[in-house]
Amino acid sequence: MSVNYDLYETPNPDKDGKELPLHARVVLKGSYTASEFIDMVTALEHIPHAQLVGSIEAISSTLKHLLLKGFSVELGDIGYFSLSLSVDKKVVEPEDLRSPSVSLKGINLRINRQFKKDIETSLELQRCNSPFRVKNPLDEKKCLQRLNSFFEEHPCINRQDYMRLTGKTKKQALQDINTFIEQGVLQKYGLGRSVVYIKVV
Repeated sequence: MSVNYDLYETPNPDKDGKELPLHARVVLKGSYTASEFIDMVTALEHIPHAQLVGSIEAISSTLKHLLLKGFSVELGDIGYFSLSLSVDKKVVEPEDLRSPSVSLKGINLRINRQFKKDIETSLELQRCNSPFRVKNPLDEKKCLQRLNSFFEEHPCINRQDYMRLTGKTKKQALQDINTFIEQGVLQKYGLGRSVVYIKVV
């Protein structure tokens, strides 16, 4: 089974009219929830369901424990997990630093070379037209309709989900989301890459 992709224009940050090379993005065929993934592994690897659930919970718990102690953790042949930090923009000199000035930026996953190589060697790519991209962006009313339909089955949405849902670019999606926040339709939760938006009831 091949991986579908589509080509997109690359925005020019200098805005000088110069065209940049196109970039490719995977057109997702869907996503697996944790529960569906466990069912798949159980079926393919013949591991008892309860044992697999317990193992994943134990790995997750131990991984958090070690990261909180400042360790980098290698998980099987997948790769290494480690924490990354951010410093408040107000801090320009070391003496300006206060404890709250440093916070968690994210959790890094550095993929193992062999894991990446295995994927690369077996990867089959096929060009397709993304069903999530539209030439004429949807108006606010239609975006809101799709958003409401999405919330009927999901508790929250992130920017990437909204982009796929409406065919908007990153910039357009952020503009829409900020508008919906101002209108009291959405509420923002989380920081950085973990930001999600919930529907205001």
